[in-house]
Amino acid sequence: MSMELYYLVLFALLIVATILIQQLASVFSEGLLPLFGSREDIKFTGLTGRLERAIINSVIAMSVMAPTVLALHLTNASTGGTVLAMQIFLISRLLYIFSYAFSIFGLRSGAWVSGLLCNLWLFFALI
Repeated sequence: MSMELYYLVLFALLIVATILIQQLASVFSEGLLPLFGSREDIKFTGLTGRLERAIINSVIAMSVMAPTVLALHLTNASTGGTVLAMQIFLISRLLYIFSYAFSIFGLRSGAWVSGLLCNLWLFFALI
């Protein structure tokens, strides 16, 4: 397994951990009984809502990053720069989720841009 693929798996685990934290937070904010239903009428707010939006954004980031990393892996185009880009990407996404959850807006935007630049770096490494 390439290092880029390893960091992609770590990113997937970060998303799963965020989902578990969001679900636990929703139990405290909404109560257990409403969560057993269809959840169509539940509008998450506060920490739970911010974590839900961070999860959605992370899934979108995964859908853009995964093909790039798989292409790097299949073409054996891994370099020190692509590994560094994935490390920065993973740290950026961790900071993004943390800053989104706790409403740290400047850090959130910086982490998002950093993750995007890492993704672009990997795209250009394939060309």
